[in-house]
Amino acid sequence: MSEETQAEKHKWKINWTTDKIMSTSALFISVISLIALLYQSYLAREENKLIQKQQSASVLPYLNQWYTDSNEKFQLVIGNKGVGPAFITKVELTLDSIYKFDNSDDLFRKLFKDHEGMDTIPYTTSTLIKGFVLPANDQINIIEIRGQDNIAAFGKAMSKSDIQYEITYEDVYGTMWILNDKENTPILLPE
Repeated sequence: MSEETQAEKHKWKINWTTDKIMSTSALFISVISLIALLYQSYLAREENKLIQKQQSASVLPYLNQWYTDSNEKFQLVIGNKGVGPAFITKVELTLDSIYKFDNSDDLFRKLFKDHEGMDTIPYTTSTLIKGFVLPANDQINIIEIRGQDNIAAFGKAMSKSDIQYEITYEDVYGTMWILNDKENTPILLPE
């Protein structure tokens, strides 16, 4: 039995030569290098994600709407309070849940036509339509009316009307948001 044990020991005994030591070392170093490369790739991917977030934030548009009403001037305004341009990709305006428009001028023409006495009121509009670009820190006066009597007549017509809007816009990287009459802030659309 002792001869068998010695023969088994001899079978498993590695004869370490310089060539075997060098090739085993090279294999070990290759495996460690592969692990280091994979870890570096992971870190680079994470860094790229952070850089993309930073770049997106540096061009982020932020649309909102408000109105100004002084004694002699009323303005309905859409403004971009972000740091990048807003590319308008879709405009949906609805009047009284019946009439649908894809630009602001058609909406106001219909509103002024349908309400008595409104056809004589002078007003100025700027068209909000698909394809419009609103630069950062800029605004567009959708409608402007001057004169207290004209403002009162416009307010009366607006109170009798149900106007709903939804404006879809994107930044330079294609990230999309919606500004509508139901939410106070723009809604980020999923990609």
